[in-house]
Amino acid sequence: MKRKRTHQFDSLLRALPGSPEILFTAAIVGITAAFSLTVGLPFHVPSGDRAAFVGIHYLYPLAGLIVWSAIAAYGQRSNLLRTFLIALPCYAIILVCHFNIKLWAPHINPILWDDLYWASDQAMRPLVEGSFALRRLMEPVIPMEGNFYVVGYILMFYISFCYHALATPSKFRRLFLAALFLQGAGTLAYLIMPALGPFIYEVGVEARPTAAQAAMLAAYHDNVAGGAQWLRENGGTHLTVGLAAMPSLHSAASFLFLLFAWKHGRTLVIPYALIVGYIMIAAVATRWHYIVDLPVGMALAWASYAAASHLTRDDEAVSAARNKPPHPGPVAERGALA
Repeated sequence: MKRKRTHQFDSLLRALPGSPEILFTAAIVGITAAFSLTVGLPFHVPSGDRAAFVGIHYLYPLAGLIVWSAIAAYGQRSNLLRTFLIALPCYAIILVCHFNIKLWAPHINPILWDDLYWASDQAMRPLVEGSFALRRLMEPVIPMEGNFYVVGYILMFYISFCYHALATPSKFRRLFLAALFLQGAGTLAYLIMPALGPFIYEVGVEARPTAAQAAMLAAYHDNVAGGAQWLRENGGTHLTVGLAAMPSLHSAASFLFLLFAWKHGRTLVIPYALIVGYIMIAAVATRWHYIVDLPVGMALAWASYAAASHLTRDDEAVSAARNKPPHPGPVAERGALA
């Protein structure tokens, strides 16, 4: 066992310079640092009480992480060091960069495109009204006062990483890379044509998101008015309150997990399709997102999956060849014929 771990560590060291996980994370960190230095914006790490702002106690993600770590330690035992010394730290780093850039967005690109997106929503008003109606029909199953929009997404996240760590360990790195690319690229996509969300024009059908939107909009205005000074004083406790509607990363990530299940874990397809359908309906019905945010997010998820598939295909081919039963030799073949 010790020799196997030593071999894993040596392989890990050889892989570090060309690791797409590290290269991509380093690029996002570099971009984040450049924004911080050039625009004069302070960088913060998350405060533990911030998860409760969106209705999720910080212990829930922590418990999920502990369960996933235990499962991954078994399912990814052949790539244990890569999983815990590269994959997990890289995702955590990009997630912190994500929240900082999202909070900095009004200072990096202050031009908002809400009027254009609102006009597109008006042009597709039947879809908006249909989302309202469908969300109301779901109330007996998913109560309006609940928070399944966030909980459902978190469940898909942990279930996907646990399932594929065990059931399809050779595909786990592809899933991780796709999620990593989506998180990082989606963060930068927020800055291209930024928007706050349709809740600034009309109220959605659920009270909890409406209250959260009012608080986040107030923080947005304080952020814009106070600039770097406000960020220095409040950034740590307000790290997760940045507003960004385009694209919808909740819809994008849930679609990515559904896409991955369709290709590598058909057992998950039906429940995932139901959750994804709900998330996309709720994204519009709660007025977090415009209609156009959803297909843009889905396209980003598809591109992230394609990039991850391209980068991991050689590793997967090597893994498949390593696990392939040996071809019988000439003696064995003659014995079989006899």
